[in-house]
Amino acid sequence: MIPDLIECGVSLINPQVRANGLDNLARVCKGKVCVNLDLDRQMFPFATPEQIDAHVREAVEKLGSPEGGLWLSAECGPDVPLENIEAICQALEKYRGYFRG
Repeated sequence: MIPDLIECGVSLINPQVRANGLDNLARVCKGKVCVNLDLDRQMFPFATPEQIDAHVREAVEKLGSPEGGLWLSAECGPDVPLENIEAICQALEKYRGYFRG
């Protein structure tokens, strides 16, 4: 369905990462449409800070580019430990300039 939306002229999509997978999203979207990716909120309550960092980095590496096209967001429920919220914020800050060198 995403290719059809792109063909219709949609310039931004907000896909579910678990439903689509990062590899598939990269194949279908990268360089064609801006992806507003809500990071995998289902992992936040249970993941380690290292797993969260890896998740953010993977999203940036697979969907980002020097030209842009990736908009990351993270929603945290009340069950997310503060340590993990801090890890999310740190990873977003860390990888925001990933393509600048």
